[in-house]
Amino acid sequence: MQKSLSLRIGVFDSGIGGLTVLKSLQQSLPEAHFVYYADSQNAPYGLRDVGFLLAYSERIVQYLICREVDLIVVACNTVTTEVIDQLRELYPLPFVGIEPAIKPATKYSQNKSIGVLATARTLQSRGYKRTRDKYAKNFKVIERPGLGLVEEIEKGVFDSPVLKRLVQSFVDDFECQAIDTLVLGCTHYILIKPLFESLFTTPVTLLDANEAVARRAQEIAKPIIEVFQMVECYTSGSTELLEAVVKHLEIAFVKNIEKLTL
Repeated sequence: MQKSLSLRIGVFDSGIGGLTVLKSLQQSLPEAHFVYYADSQNAPYGLRDVGFLLAYSERIVQYLICREVDLIVVACNTVTTEVIDQLRELYPLPFVGIEPAIKPATKYSQNKSIGVLATARTLQSRGYKRTRDKYAKNFKVIERPGLGLVEEIEKGVFDSPVLKRLVQSFVDDFECQAIDTLVLGCTHYILIKPLFESLFTTPVTLLDANEAVARRAQEIAKPIIEVFQMVECYTSGSTELLEAVVKHLEIAFVKNIEKLTL
């Protein structure tokens, strides 16, 4: 008789934003066992230097490896664009990263005017610039750093007056630039996608890379036989915040939500 195999996937982000990636992964890999880590205590990663990003990413990766994961999804654009290559060199298991959805945006845009909202670190990274220059060299790309957004989103109130004013300022700016496609280049921003949609007065397609990440993880995942899904969630920040967003996203099969400082 063939032994049952359990696919274990580690997922981490600088905070709660990566839960949107976890949701997409669940839909593509319904039988997998997930271990999620939110480093909310150190968010936002966009303000951290490369040395910090690598050091903390290593701590999290080492913990996930101790949990016997088969692959790791880096659900953070900043970590992906800055240090995922180093992580791949240091550890033998597969890594799946996330980058702003520039390539899909070029297919959706009709007027060749694309907006990209991401952290300043992501927009300045070589990885992002390489992707942008490869796929959007014939497009007008309006880039804006989402200053203040991650900090407000990490409070867990997605319709606060402060957050609405922040989002409105970005929407007004992008509408003045006449974009028809907006890339949400940080997983935190996906949590407030409905807010963006409600504030745009012109037709704008909002895109993120979550489904692409889930497809890539599915491609490299091992075969699964007779297993049941389970999700474990850990955070260096507030368990109440993490639990609230898990409920907001209706993430299923959550076994535990615990405090863990690495």
